[in-house]
Amino acid sequence: MMQPQADGRTYACPFCGTRVQVAIEAQQIAAGMTLDLGNLEASLAKVAQLLQQAVPARARAQFQGQWLMRLEVDLDKDKFSVVREGQQLVTRHMKAVRGVALKNAVLTPDRWMAALTRALARIANDNAQAAWVLGQIGGRR
Repeated sequence: MMQPQADGRTYACPFCGTRVQVAIEAQQIAAGMTLDLGNLEASLAKVAQLLQQAVPARARAQFQGQWLMRLEVDLDKDKFSVVREGQQLVTRHMKAVRGVALKNAVLTPDRWMAALTRALARIANDNAQAAWVLGQIGGRR
């Protein structure tokens, strides 16, 4: 019988040593990563802190005190940003190929989070670090 390993995505057979990795679907992640739209500031700040802690090479956050001023997340062909403009946080998603922006859109926070979870799921299926981030911000494995 296959037993789950510490990362939650790998199962191993204790008898023969066979290991199998289970894929993560974006819908699973999105179900666990809903933003608290009533407290958007705190939700996005938590996401920024976790991403910055777990994947510092891919995420850069700038805070002023407790306030999130800017978040940039580079997930290969998907780039995400949160920028404070006055009292508002503006969420953007950019699609890029070889460094050239093909599409740049301002998204509502819930659509931004859905796009982020899809991109993280894609990377998590290839990268244990991204899978850990998903687990920390509420995505199911």
